[in-house]
Amino acid sequence: MLGNISTINSNILNITPIISVSSTNPPSLKEPTADEYNILASLYKNKNLNKKVIDCYSKALILQEATFGLVHKKTANSYTNLADAYVNDGSKPKALELYIKALNIWEKLFDLNHPQIANLYGKMANIYFEDNKLELAQSLYKKALAIRTTQLGEENVQTAISYQELAYFYATAEEYELALPLFQKAVKIRKKLLKMSHPDTATSYNNLAICYYHLFEYQKAYDCLNTSIQIRTLIFDPNDTLILSSKKNLKEIKKHLPRKIFIKNF
Repeated sequence: MLGNISTINSNILNITPIISVSSTNPPSLKEPTADEYNILASLYKNKNLNKKVIDCYSKALILQEATFGLVHKKTANSYTNLADAYVNDGSKPKALELYIKALNIWEKLFDLNHPQIANLYGKMANIYFEDNKLELAQSLYKKALAIRTTQLGEENVQTAISYQELAYFYATAEEYELALPLFQKAVKIRKKLLKMSHPDTATSYNNLAICYYHLFEYQKAYDCLNTSIQIRTLIFDPNDTLILSSKKNLKEIKKHLPRKIFIKNF
């Protein structure tokens, strides 16, 4: 491990190649290693400097290929890192191309039930979903979920992500009966593993509330959305846009509830 990243000098963002000096030869420039490029990319990512992130991950990939070859997990990870950077930069077709290359490597190295393959299925499904290629997206979301439940178990953060993603897929297609049990499982896992005061738990409660609302279960929708707001209020500024939007939605749900439920609040 690299330890606390905050201990690294802030000037690293202006890093120059390392100078190597010997007693007999003049100074020479040493190319940063793949690991050093990856560190730089992470720092640039924190500053939302996407083009520099892409540049660093591209250089790291070249070095990993030269060192380990085309069929190696470090090369696969470099493809994935670079693909993630292209996603953040809005270049989805390029990202998909790189995810597929990473997937091909993992399929050669491990069996088809490896968690890394599930990870790539999920990333690819997100791109297909945004491109309205719904059959491809649904198929990959299901495959990712099947791998994670089998290999990682039900009580795993990655499994919760798969439940959440597949549920969201169904919800956007207005298939709320299919989405509901998946959202419920995501909430259960996140509440146990991430605890209540975590933004992902709040997101799961928010999505569950929306699902209940469209199934006309207004009291459950109200309770879930209220829980989501309470969690987010502990984490974010009270004027955060998500909180304000949720409070507006809560008022809308309240219109569908019997007035007697709220008498105690007056």
